[in-house]
Amino acid sequence: MEGPIELSGRGKAFTQLELAIQGARVAGKRLLVALVDLDKFYRVNETRGTAFGNEVLTIVASRLGQTEASHTDAAKPSVCKVDGNTFLIMMEIEKEAPQCWKAVDAIKHAVEQPVSDSGKELYMTCSIGASLFPQDGLTSERMLCRTESALYQAKELGGNRTVFYNAEDTNRMNRRIAIEMGLRPALFLRQFHLSYQPIYRLSDGRLRGFEALIRWQHPELGLISPHEFIPIAEYNGLIIPIGEWVLREACKMLAGMTEYGLSGLTMSVNISPVQMQDPSFVQTVWNIIHEFGLSRQSVELDITEHIMMHSSEQSIMAITQLRAGGIRIALDGFGAGFSSLHHLMELPVHCLKLDKSFIRRIDLQSAERHVVEAIIGLMRKLGLEVVAEGVEYKEQYELLKEWGCHYVQGYLLGMPMDPTVIDTSMLGSFVDANGKKAAAGRV
Repeated sequence: MEGPIELSGRGKAFTQLELAIQGARVAGKRLLVALVDLDKFYRVNETRGTAFGNEVLTIVASRLGQTEASHTDAAKPSVCKVDGNTFLIMMEIEKEAPQCWKAVDAIKHAVEQPVSDSGKELYMTCSIGASLFPQDGLTSERMLCRTESALYQAKELGGNRTVFYNAEDTNRMNRRIAIEMGLRPALFLRQFHLSYQPIYRLSDGRLRGFEALIRWQHPELGLISPHEFIPIAEYNGLIIPIGEWVLREACKMLAGMTEYGLSGLTMSVNISPVQMQDPSFVQTVWNIIHEFGLSRQSVELDITEHIMMHSSEQSIMAITQLRAGGIRIALDGFGAGFSSLHHLMELPVHCLKLDKSFIRRIDLQSAERHVVEAIIGLMRKLGLEVVAEGVEYKEQYELLKEWGCHYVQGYLLGMPMDPTVIDTSMLGSFVDANGKKAAAGRV
């Protein structure tokens, strides 16, 4: 299938693709359909001007149309310029031959050859989304949609790569879209709720406070994990109103606990890096605490290592102001990412939360056992408190107590619970109130 270079719009591309599909169907061959997008092409227009940019696009289109059949054992492709700096490539491939990757490699190689610019060489990269007829679709509309889906995946992964259409990727993308569409109304329809996991002191086994954990019961998708929807909320900015709602609900719950005789407790709330970038965040925290008449020392904000590793001036200033005003700051999930003691010393934190992945095997003869013991000892010398997350067995509890860890939380001590089941019995010693459960060990 040899065709001319068509510098055309999206409508013409549909027509060309339909003709290519009909040709492949008659010839009994597969058809490779690829969308080629020049990465960050706006830089060429900004630095060299649009006239030179148009010249580059013409050169790239010509090279794509002249992709040597000897490189791919396939016919030369037909090329359409869809829009901007995106090209649609259609190439017939023999049914039996595994030529797909050879074909897209030839296409990528053609795009990334240097372009002469006043005696200098301009190098570009491209992202390619590809699909195959007939296995990925039987119509031009279906093929183009699925090729666009693959290109979207390539760009999402950072660009400069080729991605073939995959139904699982499309299902994930559809789920992401459904979650994103449901996030905004979820806040107003009261689909979010908080669970509270108890945290206990190791010195006397008594209740220290709770960590507030957000949950989302979607009417169609069911229970959605915060690990899935929080990154999406951060991406579209909805984490700011959602985060404010979480903080307000958690503080309201803490204020209401005095009715049960639960006083002097601390409420831990997870904070997103996006919230820290909001100029009004610090004042929002003060307003909520004042609204419910809480002491500032009773609220603990859990920040992640992401803030530590990629902290901006705005984030550091917010953390510093909150700590100076009496708010407790905890570094959450320490050890799960790229931990850095250097960055830890730069942040004004009160407390370090050891990730459950560190705690999981400390009751065995493992490297984690020695690492956790050493971290606890170091943090005590630095004057920082330590919370061990994910404690599930009595042996872990006893080792952490022996090493001088300050606080623990996990399924051994209590599952995340609905606020309606929290009562005065939790004021007692964990060991006294849960003696039978605490006696359980690793199986």
